[in-house]
Amino acid sequence: MASNVPEKNEDNVPDWVLAKRGINYLINNNAKEAQELFSSFPESLPMCAGYSFAAFMDALMTFEDDKLNLATSVLKEIERKCTSETGWFKSMKKAFGSSDNCSLAENLETQIILADSQVCLAILTFLQQDISGYFKGGWVLRKAWKVYQSTYQEILQLYKELGGEIGTQLPEAVVEQPMSPECSPTGSEASKSDPLNGYTKKIPYSQSAILTHTHSQTESSSGTSTPNSMKNNCSRSSIDASAISFLKKSFSVNSALSKHTKTDWFTSSLSLAYFTSTFHLFSPTEKLRSAQIDKATIERLMGAVSFGYGLFQLGISLLPPSLLRLTNFLGFGGNRQNGIACLMYAREGIDMRAPLATLSLLWYHTIVRPFYALDGSNVQAGVNAATQLLQESEEEYGQSALFLFFKGRVNRLNSDIPNALKSFQSSVENATQREIKILALHEVGWCHLIQLDYCNAENTFSYLKSWSRWSRAFYSYLAGICCGSCQNSTNLTNIKEIKTGVTLGTKGNQLDEFLSRRAKCCPSDDDELSILPPIFWKLLVYEMLYLWNALPSCLPQNIEQIKRDCEQVGDGEEPMLALSKLILGCCHCIQRQFEAGIENFRLCLNLRKGCPNNAVDAHISAFSHYELGALLIKTNETKAEGKLLLQSIAQYKDYDFEQRLNVRVHSMLKQL
Repeated sequence: MASNVPEKNEDNVPDWVLAKRGINYLINNNAKEAQELFSSFPESLPMCAGYSFAAFMDALMTFEDDKLNLATSVLKEIERKCTSETGWFKSMKKAFGSSDNCSLAENLETQIILADSQVCLAILTFLQQDISGYFKGGWVLRKAWKVYQSTYQEILQLYKELGGEIGTQLPEAVVEQPMSPECSPTGSEASKSDPLNGYTKKIPYSQSAILTHTHSQTESSSGTSTPNSMKNNCSRSSIDASAISFLKKSFSVNSALSKHTKTDWFTSSLSLAYFTSTFHLFSPTEKLRSAQIDKATIERLMGAVSFGYGLFQLGISLLPPSLLRLTNFLGFGGNRQNGIACLMYAREGIDMRAPLATLSLLWYHTIVRPFYALDGSNVQAGVNAATQLLQESEEEYGQSALFLFFKGRVNRLNSDIPNALKSFQSSVENATQREIKILALHEVGWCHLIQLDYCNAENTFSYLKSWSRWSRAFYSYLAGICCGSCQNSTNLTNIKEIKTGVTLGTKGNQLDEFLSRRAKCCPSDDDELSILPPIFWKLLVYEMLYLWNALPSCLPQNIEQIKRDCEQVGDGEEPMLALSKLILGCCHCIQRQFEAGIENFRLCLNLRKGCPNNAVDAHISAFSHYELGALLIKTNETKAEGKLLLQSIAQYKDYDFEQRLNVRVHSMLKQL
């Protein structure tokens, strides 16, 4: 065992402090020390929770079967331990007078760990991408939501008993406000956005504002903002206030966690149930519970529960409409801005989840927002928030491979590719975990692709193809189309290996289905390859840049090169001609040449008129409908036609990246 790993009895360090130390080891490139520290205390639930977070992060970074299986087994074991600590059997023991050595703080922390493990399990279950996985994941999320609901209420009540003022100003939050209409938030900060720079400046908020976001699911769904006066009125008096006043104000907090249905009878029933469950707060004996716990511990636990609940809300809000219908059926939903506010509060705490909350926010602003095009082509919408997060973390995590990775993402979104490459290379050098190295090298390859440096991109993806197990099909395809785009390339091995690599890596998810369809279009015979022009392969590269929303990160001279290449495509078999018009229209929009963009999108749709809705390349038609509809709405040309185009996308079924596009369509239609 390493000498720097402390014994539990040495200095009587609390478990949560040791768990945070282990998380910091992990983030600061000391994975071995983190593993040794976590394994030194197998009976400590907070330490087991820290290890489960580490295993979960590994699984998400690689998607490899062994990592996914390990994370799942660890999280299930955590859930089992927590259930044995807080379950029915223990409740019966307490009812019959059996002794309970666990403190109130330990019981609350156990509930938080239980809910956190259930959320992580649900995410891993959703990754199965099958119908049974969706239902299993949804049911696990429902269980987590109920635990978060009851735990937050209990912590909030104890906080008030200890004299905490709910209206007290807490650390400031940076909430990004998008410029595009397709992603206007459902949160209450919408009215405070700065139209000059496209993001919301620092907005102080209170603890009540974290979870009291809107007062009905109707407001959340329609994007109606909660007035600031309503937020300010959330400041409440102490526990000695009148019962009626207390219950009215407490219900507003309860409704933020349990408002996810439009049914009035459910709300009424919930109000009655909450009235019954909270009436005991006025009993003098119950108020003595606050003597079992100090205010600092309650504040730490409030930060802890805010992390899981924030991640829960953010994740649910990003689900496609088909899964949102499932969550609504199960009785809960998500609010994106509410989730961000919770994570911002959690990152200011002292719990082990604070750095994880920062990483979650960086992941959202630098990966989720551009990947799902939540802000349209404005890939820089989350850059300001991410930059501030990185600056505030520089002293503690400046050399962390993960934070260097996100720094590279910020540079890439700003089209500063040379500095992005430096950051990603530093991340590779500092990383001690194979998974982080693969993640950074993946970005190195994409930076070369954005620069249209096909040869260096091919070399990077070829290396990743031999190193990554989960993404072998993906890297085989990328290496092959980059090889074909290199006009002076004499080694055509990567092109010939596209079909074999894609076939070997197929798992049946959306990405692999797309790769399989595209691989069938790629010839592998020497005679065919010798007469195939480089523009064929370049169009496939541009398609990947478009689908991954990386075109806006290209420099102006590269955009001009892409336009020239697309204009050279002559009459030929579909889908290449229509694909070139789709990409050409996007390039015009990036240059704010909207009339030319509209013209090319219409040309694309005209070329696709004779193609069946279930064609193997139907995604070109669907995405063209979206781009034209979004552009008509954005430029105020014909909003009615734009809305009709967005709604007409429903005619296409089972096309590539259908769920990803549905998230964007759903977000834009909701704002109309």
